[in-house]
Amino acid sequence: MTEAATSAEATKPKPFSPPNWLRTWRRHFKGQPWGFVVFRTVFSGSNNGDDENWARLQKEVKRVVELPFAGDIARARKQGAVLPDDFEEAMLKFEVRWVDDVSADIKMVTATSYEDSLRRKYAALRPSLEAGFDWEIFLCASPEAVESFEKGAPTTNENSSYWRAEAPFLLAITAAADSGLEEDHDEAPWFKPVFKIAAEVLVESLFDVLNMGTPLERITRLVTRATELDKGGEQEEMRTEGLDDIWWSMHPSPERMRRRRMIGST
Repeated sequence: MTEAATSAEATKPKPFSPPNWLRTWRRHFKGQPWGFVVFRTVFSGSNNGDDENWARLQKEVKRVVELPFAGDIARARKQGAVLPDDFEEAMLKFEVRWVDDVSADIKMVTATSYEDSLRRKYAALRPSLEAGFDWEIFLCASPEAVESFEKGAPTTNENSSYWRAEAPFLLAITAAADSGLEEDHDEAPWFKPVFKIAAEVLVESLFDVLNMGTPLERITRLVTRATELDKGGEQEEMRTEGLDDIWWSMHPSPERMRRRRMIGST
């Protein structure tokens, strides 16, 4: 190889290592749309400003959920690397698919009836969903979730740290109301039918574990059961057990790891 060729090879941009979400999309959904189903339960349009509020929420949810894409692009630029040829295609195929469910007032219905109503509607949708949307978990923009976006989204970007207490979240609802395990099974208490999930980890974390077919009780093992829909007092009690209020991944949180080290050192 000539000196000129060697120099040219040395200055040639290196390829950017494909992120996990892109690897998964390539293996299982290449060329297909993918994403998550999210039920809209707020801003019914009955009040002045609801349409504007709804449009603003949709825009912020899309921005926060797609932060992993922005982060990958920023890292590639910093490294002087070239994004994979199919990066843009996969990114553009991603979608937050909204389903309106504003006919009922979430504050006026019981937990069981409302959760079951959403599950029935999701079950009815599933036969028509593309494979990349047909998951054992769907999402809900509840009033508390909307409030979390109003408070946390303005300061959330691709550089935000995980495990933040004020992160914008959505409610995650399991397609099945129970785990299917016997009551005395060791993993039965791990199952949480409704929990908060940080919106910015849907692409990087939830997509991968759902695609692997991870049992729901293992996905929800370390997170608190969200009680917005059931108006119960269970959530405060469960927090004392050291569970995370918001789901970020299946890995232990830094706080949980610190507690383990403290226990191990005693």
